[in-house]
Amino acid sequence: MTIRCILDGLMLPAVVRPAQLPPLVAFEGHESFPVEAVEALYYELVSATREEVLALERAHYRLLRPAEDFQLLGR
Repeated sequence: MTIRCILDGLMLPAVVRPAQLPPLVAFEGHESFPVEAVEALYYELVSATREEVLALERAHYRLLRPAEDFQLLGR
């Protein structure tokens, strides 16, 4: 999945790891950082599979909204 920061436009690969708190982890280069559910307000979902979208919903990332150019992968 890919998320984009709405403040600076930076695109970041991200994964949902349900067993981890917080479950959403983004990557910038070789470094990773957790994204809290409330921080998701500053990001938008650019691309994801159906399974990733469902995992985000189960993890209560309601503030992470699809971008205007959102792409559902693996149709």
